[in-house]
Amino acid sequence: MNSFRTAGNRSTLELTLWNILLLSSGLVALFFIFTNGIPLVQAELMHPLKSKTRYVNLMIISVSVFFTLLAVIRWRGASFFDQLWIVKIAQKFFSFPLWVNLSILFVIYSATFSVVGFVRHAALETRAFDLGIFAQAVWNTLHGDFLYSSIKGGICLLGDHVSPILAFITPLYALWPDPRMLLILQALASGSSIFLIGYLAKDKLGSSFAGLIFALIYCFYQPPRGALHEDFHPEVLAEPFMIIAFIFLERKRLVWFLLSTLAFISAKESLLGISFMMGFYALVFNRWRIVGALIMILSVGLLWFDTRWVVPYFSGKPYLYQGFYHHLLTGPAIGWVKAIFNLEILSYVFKIFSPFLFLPFFSLPTLILTFPILAQNILSVNPVMRSLRYHYTVGLTPFVFISAIYGFQALSQKYEWISKRKTLIAVLLLAVGIIRSGPSEYYYNWQSMQHKTAHADLIREKLSVIPSQFSVLTHNNLIPQVTNRKYVYQFDYLEKPTKGEMAQKLNIDYVILEKGFWERETQVFAESLKELQGLGYQIEFEKDGFYILRKKI
Repeated sequence: MNSFRTAGNRSTLELTLWNILLLSSGLVALFFIFTNGIPLVQAELMHPLKSKTRYVNLMIISVSVFFTLLAVIRWRGASFFDQLWIVKIAQKFFSFPLWVNLSILFVIYSATFSVVGFVRHAALETRAFDLGIFAQAVWNTLHGDFLYSSIKGGICLLGDHVSPILAFITPLYALWPDPRMLLILQALASGSSIFLIGYLAKDKLGSSFAGLIFALIYCFYQPPRGALHEDFHPEVLAEPFMIIAFIFLERKRLVWFLLSTLAFISAKESLLGISFMMGFYALVFNRWRIVGALIMILSVGLLWFDTRWVVPYFSGKPYLYQGFYHHLLTGPAIGWVKAIFNLEILSYVFKIFSPFLFLPFFSLPTLILTFPILAQNILSVNPVMRSLRYHYTVGLTPFVFISAIYGFQALSQKYEWISKRKTLIAVLLLAVGIIRSGPSEYYYNWQSMQHKTAHADLIREKLSVIPSQFSVLTHNNLIPQVTNRKYVYQFDYLEKPTKGEMAQKLNIDYVILEKGFWERETQVFAESLKELQGLGYQIEFEKDGFYILRKKI
């Protein structure tokens, strides 16, 4: 009896110790996942680290420790695993209906990125390229000038990218004519993919648990978050429609498939590559031969029409972005090989697929849907297109998730031992997804808050009262603050023309100067100010290097 009690006491003591250890490591991991340790810096309990990577390393270490401890207990087959506090909390969370959990994630995700976007805007970190351009085009459409953009050279934006979706969101901009409306709309569109991915995973993998895991991975995945960090881009609005189009394609619901396809290709002409590949998927794998062939033909025809007729018609110039691939069209065939097989490209592919443990490669039919955007980015001469910090992965993300889900399903059906361990593999996927998530939104918000100063508030206040009927010439970072007008222009980054020459040529009403955003290679501040005054511009307001100059009436 005494030995039994002793064994029972030991078991209870071991359970308590593991509970304390896991709960502590879990709380530490959550702290570093969501903050990267920045509150410790803010409270002066930790010195600022030298690089973004070091903040991310704190998260990676803490998350790895927590999941390793959890795996050790599970691997040992401890009888008390299900009694662990952490496990009980997780079971409680996962026991909620899937729609409840997905709704919670959607609200948190959309609200977070809306707030981050608002803070960036208040800190004067949003720019003419691209929030200013699109906000101006939408505002001008509301006022009778269809997608007109003075920032892009006084053209209808269909002469740059064919994005008629901007016209469809114009009524929403009328509700609140502020560039931040576009940031909210973009966050909501991206967040809506949480529902689509969650339910697709549930349908294919047979459990709400798997659906929630893939939804969580989406919340941590870098590419969609990177797009939301960088102003506004209409193609972000298209991503949920890509998933919807695929779902209707699988179910052979022709009308809904065509409507959702029209919705996503209206965001950018380059997305026609995706509709082409969907047609190929329908033709080869879904045996929807006539529909698939027609979609492929129409996609190629519409891409030719957009780039060879629509863009030149509205811009008066050839399609600009074909220049990113000129080296492939004019160079030797070996150039294609060199463009693909190098360390930079391999690193990019690794970053895209590693959070899914390369599951997409086990579903070739769905993997090919990633090829159009993957090829667009890999083959481009512009290295920025291979960064996860920008919007260039838009159009790739939905199909990486789809192919990961289908790859998981294929392996589960083929290998019984995987089928029996789907829960463990899903948890492993979540752990890897978090580790590969990069800096948190708290980190980016912290960076922006350092620029949200009283001076920035003063600039925004003064710019907000400049009447919309007057033209403005100013810096890249100030344009989103004055973009609701027909004529707004950005200073060049070149020595010539000078700011005065630009103001005179464009017959500008207001010139806004700010020393903090001065273009380095241009005429020095004092000379520019003197030149503008000599051209008849009077200082209407000045404080701490911020000047509002108005042309004499």
